[in-house]
Amino acid sequence: MSSPVVLVTGGSKRTGRVIAESFAALGYDIVVHYNTSIVEADATVKALAVNGRRAVAIGADLGDESQIRSLVGRVYEQFDRLDVLVNCASSYFQDNLEDFRVDNLDLAWRINCRAPILLTQAFYQHAKSRGQTGAVVNIVDQKVRDNFHPDDFSYTVGKVGIGYMTKMLAVSAMGVLRVNAVYPGLMSQSGDQTPEDFAYASKVSNLLGYVAGPEDLANAVVLLATVQSFVGTDFVVDAGQNLIPVTNDVVTLHRAPR
Repeated sequence: MSSPVVLVTGGSKRTGRVIAESFAALGYDIVVHYNTSIVEADATVKALAVNGRRAVAIGADLGDESQIRSLVGRVYEQFDRLDVLVNCASSYFQDNLEDFRVDNLDLAWRINCRAPILLTQAFYQHAKSRGQTGAVVNIVDQKVRDNFHPDDFSYTVGKVGIGYMTKMLAVSAMGVLRVNAVYPGLMSQSGDQTPEDFAYASKVSNLLGYVAGPEDLANAVVLLATVQSFVGTDFVVDAGQNLIPVTNDVVTLHRAPR
């Protein structure tokens, strides 16, 4: 019997790689999607192979519908199955209502919302035609859970879309795919944060005084993907960041005292 297969978009580095490694530890074969990070994707695949898992890297521009459909098709060509899709890839811009550019807004929408929907559609079509079932987990953002601020406008538009589409996708795909979502907060040093800035923001922006890191998020993704009773379920995995209202992104709001 073949091993289960997971496709992680943006799986070549950072949080995506941690998620891929978590599934590999459970015996999954891994498809690492990348856009331009081919060096990191190859390194991730080699690391997973050393640990005895079958892993492949497939490049695709998730802003291009034809490449999205080709990506999912290639997974089925190589494995003849797909069990879990993790929509982790995203497009991020530091902008606001006053200065956002339409091309950035369009790109964020295509990558952060349209791509997960099209990937889910392609997964659904292939699985249904084969009489298979599977699971989808969308990576959203804790700010979508009623903790909005004016920063990162274009990025947030796309995340709002996929966050609120998750339950509709769950209903639409019932009987073939279970669709769930996780809502992370600050997880690692970002933007122009110094290590001291990150440590300070981690302490003051979360109820628990520390961040929920990539491993915490990966654990939640695995749980939603593997426990059959979860469908249309949202997990906020942010160490309580969502419960502290903010007026700006915590990356810029909380700087270490100088």
